[in-house]
Amino acid sequence: MKRILVPTDFSECSYYAAEVAAQLAKKTGARVFLLHALEVPQYSSNEPYPTMSNTAEGIFMMKLVKQEYEKLISQDFFKGVDVAEVVQWENVYDTITKQAEEHDIDLIVMGSHGAKGAKEFFVGSNAEKIVRTAACPVITVKERSENFAPKTLVYASSFYGETVEAFGEIKELIDLFNPEVHLLKVITPGNFEATDYSERLMKEFAEHYDLKNYSMNIYNEMTVERGIHEFANSRKADILAMETHGRRGLAHFFRQSLAEDVANHTRLPLITMRIPEEEQNNGGIFPD
Repeated sequence: MKRILVPTDFSECSYYAAEVAAQLAKKTGARVFLLHALEVPQYSSNEPYPTMSNTAEGIFMMKLVKQEYEKLISQDFFKGVDVAEVVQWENVYDTITKQAEEHDIDLIVMGSHGAKGAKEFFVGSNAEKIVRTAACPVITVKERSENFAPKTLVYASSFYGETVEAFGEIKELIDLFNPEVHLLKVITPGNFEATDYSERLMKEFAEHYDLKNYSMNIYNEMTVERGIHEFANSRKADILAMETHGRRGLAHFFRQSLAEDVANHTRLPLITMRIPEEEQNNGGIFPD
């Protein structure tokens, strides 16, 4: 891991994300890119965003951002960390995805307030949008972690096909802390699967990645999301991990992403990784 991106609006939860990123950087030697997006009012086509940086308003906003960056980087947790500051005049969501690609980012760490009710249905938060679409793994953080060293990780998956490959994207993160890994498959009334078949899938998965400190778990619940939360609570998990197919547009509107739902509602740190192409419906438990 060489490059970690931390989008920041200088809020409390973005400080939590920065602190986690700094701790990861100290373990891996990675460089941390702090990204702040200045969203500006819509202008006509002959007044593009870049001109804002030369206006009195733009100069004033840049001074404020500089002050906020100085305050953030002066935090004790950033001592000894290689940090780069990035400011973009662009929509938050768009600039995060562009900067991640431009800087060849290995990991995004984001603070999240979550979203509920009508806001969740119609808007959601930027963090959950990134969870759904980022090409690299994403860690979402909602609470402060002064010592980010997970000891108990729950990895929820269907353990089918491409989901197995996706785990490789976060294996390096898991190896940093060597937590106890609880492999979890949630069975719901509408998606039955024989126990011996589920266990075989998980066993093959564990052997493929040469997992040593792990357990296999089949949990029955009315919904997958509820099963994940209840199982994680029962194991007193420190962190969750799962994959997402990253639907966009109408496909996402009518069939909400499971990973996005979990990111919205859990208080635990969540690691997600996107499967680039949707696999065909094969009766999997997580049609994400």
